[in-house]
Amino acid sequence: MRQKKEKLILCVIEKPETSSSTCKKNGLHLVPYRDIAAVACKVEKGTFEKMGKEELNKWLLWYQKVNVALYSRYTMVPLRFGNITQDTENIKEFLARTYLHIKSALNRVKGKAEFAVQISWDLKAILQEIAQERKDKLDPTRVVESGKLLFEAVEERRKLLTRIAHQRLLLFAAEFAEGKRMNESMVMNRSYLIEREKESLLDKAVEKLGRENKKYLTFRYIGPIPAYSFVSLKFSKGNFELINGARKILQLPQKSSLKAIKKSYRKLSLEYHPDRNPDYQVSEEYFKKIGQAYNILRTYCCSLGEATGCSFAKEDVEKTFIVKDSIR
Repeated sequence: MRQKKEKLILCVIEKPETSSSTCKKNGLHLVPYRDIAAVACKVEKGTFEKMGKEELNKWLLWYQKVNVALYSRYTMVPLRFGNITQDTENIKEFLARTYLHIKSALNRVKGKAEFAVQISWDLKAILQEIAQERKDKLDPTRVVESGKLLFEAVEERRKLLTRIAHQRLLLFAAEFAEGKRMNESMVMNRSYLIEREKESLLDKAVEKLGRENKKYLTFRYIGPIPAYSFVSLKFSKGNFELINGARKILQLPQKSSLKAIKKSYRKLSLEYHPDRNPDYQVSEEYFKKIGQAYNILRTYCCSLGEATGCSFAKEDVEKTFIVKDSIR
């Protein structure tokens, strides 16, 4: 029996004037719409659902490698790994319905690249140095209190070093995004969106910071790469049950503007705020639901691009592509 195929979308690029050798080389094809094109490849239906971790990691590495290759030639917006559609017509539909959102993202990163800067230190050595500096204030007989003071001092120094480094690097950046610190030895993990003509200035700034702090800090510098931290998009078809449930929580009619949604959210948030209802345990749970409902409806309406009115009717919700991104 012939295995059914689906489409994995890697990214969206500004439509090239000629065919892309990078796409052909990697078994990809372009699905054009107006002046943009989705880059996709065929995969067997349910491919990623049955994969083990090792095989999935190989796909992720391939996805990153191809996106970097495409980024070197085109203005592109990466899609978060896992955007699957049924066929080419489905891709064209999502390009048509999300065109303005994608164009906005492409314009945002045009002529720019992401650079990730990670700073680490030897935490044990830093603790010893601060303990020596503050030995007059640390009482060895009060271990818990001394330990707390010591780690507070370490955190103060981390924030100071982060602030100094960030101020230097932000001079050359259009935007920045905060990344997660992987462990206690990581001082800073931030990504910067840099215009191409300023890349050399960023290089020199990072090198200078490294020289000035070589006793304490280790710098890891990654880039240029596609702007994953700024415009990595994910699309999904509208879920009527989810949208309708959120609408009911916010007590909205079948059609509402984003302004009306915000107004209802603020009113209900005040009414059910736990501080106003200390003896009513259910209000805390409902307060959380109100916030979740607002985020769902805001994402839905922003995906539509409708400021004046968003329809929550089933037929309108189910034909909508919900756009989620990693913009911080």
